[in-house]
Amino acid sequence: MVALSPTEDTAFHEDDGLEAEKLVNAMNDEALIGDVLSRKPRLDRNVDNAIIIDNIPVTEATKLPKLTSVLLKIFSKCGKVQSHQIPLDENNKTKGYMFLVYETAHQATNAISSYNGYKLDRNHCFAVNRLSDFQQCIDIPDEWEKPKPEPYKPQVCLKAWLQEPDCYDHFVVVGSRNRITSVRACAPNQSIKVTERENWTESNVKFSPKGSYLATAHKQGIAIWGGPDFTRVGRFLHPNVAYFQFSPCERYFVTYSKVPLSPEDPQNLIIWETRSLLNKRAFSLPILDYWPYFKWSHDGNYFATIGEDNLSIYTTPSMKLLGNRKITVQNIRNFSWCPSENWIAYWQSEKNNIPARVTIMGVPNCEPIAYKNLFNVNNIEIYWQNTGNFLAVKVDRSVKNKKESENVFEIFRLREKDVPVENFEIKSKVISMSWDPKGPRFAVLQGEPGRTDITFYKIAEKIIQLGKTLVNKKCSVIKWSPLGQYCVLAGLNNMSSESLEFWDIGSDTPTLLNNQTHSNVTHLFWDPTGRYVSSINTYSGASVDNGFIIWTFQGTKMFEERIDNFIQFQWRPRPPSLLEDEDIKQIRKNMKMYTRDFEMKDKLSQSKASKELVEKRKNMYEEFMAYRRRKQKDLEVLKLQYVELRNEPVEEDYIEETVEFFIKEEVEAANKE
Repeated sequence: MVALSPTEDTAFHEDDGLEAEKLVNAMNDEALIGDVLSRKPRLDRNVDNAIIIDNIPVTEATKLPKLTSVLLKIFSKCGKVQSHQIPLDENNKTKGYMFLVYETAHQATNAISSYNGYKLDRNHCFAVNRLSDFQQCIDIPDEWEKPKPEPYKPQVCLKAWLQEPDCYDHFVVVGSRNRITSVRACAPNQSIKVTERENWTESNVKFSPKGSYLATAHKQGIAIWGGPDFTRVGRFLHPNVAYFQFSPCERYFVTYSKVPLSPEDPQNLIIWETRSLLNKRAFSLPILDYWPYFKWSHDGNYFATIGEDNLSIYTTPSMKLLGNRKITVQNIRNFSWCPSENWIAYWQSEKNNIPARVTIMGVPNCEPIAYKNLFNVNNIEIYWQNTGNFLAVKVDRSVKNKKESENVFEIFRLREKDVPVENFEIKSKVISMSWDPKGPRFAVLQGEPGRTDITFYKIAEKIIQLGKTLVNKKCSVIKWSPLGQYCVLAGLNNMSSESLEFWDIGSDTPTLLNNQTHSNVTHLFWDPTGRYVSSINTYSGASVDNGFIIWTFQGTKMFEERIDNFIQFQWRPRPPSLLEDEDIKQIRKNMKMYTRDFEMKDKLSQSKASKELVEKRKNMYEEFMAYRRRKQKDLEVLKLQYVELRNEPVEEDYIEETVEFFIKEEVEAANKE
């Protein structure tokens, strides 16, 4: 053994103590008990998945299991709940709020949008917030800092197309092998390309009800476009969308996919806010074979659907059930909103000796306005007149000892006192009926496909027939002008029918304006102003002569275009006029004042000079006038300089000259006196 000197031994222990002290200082909780701290709850973990539900009932601890069961049943509709907790106070009572954690942040968002403001009963209305919102309130600094103003970003003008001086109507066509989508303006005798893009959509396109947006479908979701150049103004991330629609007010957009977002998130129908692109409400639905699932009121304030013996009406912008409950309606089969009022018409089928019934109900009070009991009913179809003055109900009624059912129409006069109902019977089979959008007239299509009769009626003190019945027509559809009075009779998807008949129903005797032909017509559309009609032959109907023809409302052919693999045509809708009825009447009264300008523009557009040449000449003239104005300004500057140099005003000398031209010589014989 080697013995150390006292000096060496003391020095060794001092160094060891310094190293130990450094080691202790370097140690922390993470190094000592890191496995335990990893299981410690942290605020930033699942904070977006956690919500706080306030204003729940305050009860004793003995009733806590029942309360928990009720709350979980409500909130589990938005997704799987991972954990939950209802705190108790010192008196062993609930504190009136609940913590709840979902699997995903998207489920928590759905819970907030669906149940914030939800009334559990008369005394308890939920206030649902995300847990992170409370943390943001806690982290508010004591000293207020003035926010920095963000730079202004000019927004796209969604109504720019209405400011075009020529006021041409727009339409969109989709076709060709590269699926070219083209937006065009309908000018006299030709269409003018507004914009055109390849592979702009993967299926179809759709204009919004007021023409502000154009929606295109893609695998990742739906994109909406607007402005003069159709720039993208938003997109809705919803993969594999099968159906989509705008609300009538354009504030909301609905998408539906047959595939849920994920196994944990079964919602497949989403209602979005159009401007903010926010998910306002989501629903989990089975695979639908019909569309739309929701029907909107004319102003977009309500949307509704029917279930088994119930009618569900939702309000906007809360997206909650009207009155927080479904309306029980036994044996309800179908319903329809009034185009101009918040009224709903629905019908119930017969069951257990209870007659069928048609009911017109006001919203939001849900009180019946009128109803009618019906017997021996097979089916009912509801037809609203656009102004809401009338409602026609077509009743298919079974008759004993007869193979065919009889057709009876029930006409509700909704603007008259006590809502009288008038009925009349049509002996032959009724295929369809259609209203004049602006007047008290309607047309009935009856008979067998390929051999139909058309009769026009007018509602006065009684229902009267207008003129004679048009017999043996190869007609399958009647299309009225949006402004009323004019209509077109056509046989769609009928290889043997090429006829398009243009009628004027303004008088008591219908007048045939024109009879044209277009083979293999699959669709017929009026433009929103009622000036033009488009007859369409799409690729789905036949593979030859695909394209469209534009006609005037009187049946005069304007122009025709052929498009390979033509699949879609749609006119761009226009928003309602801001003019009052009196202003419109005054304009029509003074229409002759504007006739001269309209005729000059029509002659210019129909002249031999092409539009490109006219635009070129116009640009050259504007360039010359701009050059002339610049030179005039330069001359004024030079003139001032000359005055300063001479110290005297500049006088301009004018020399007057008279120039005579020999124009004509006349020789007259002198009269002899």
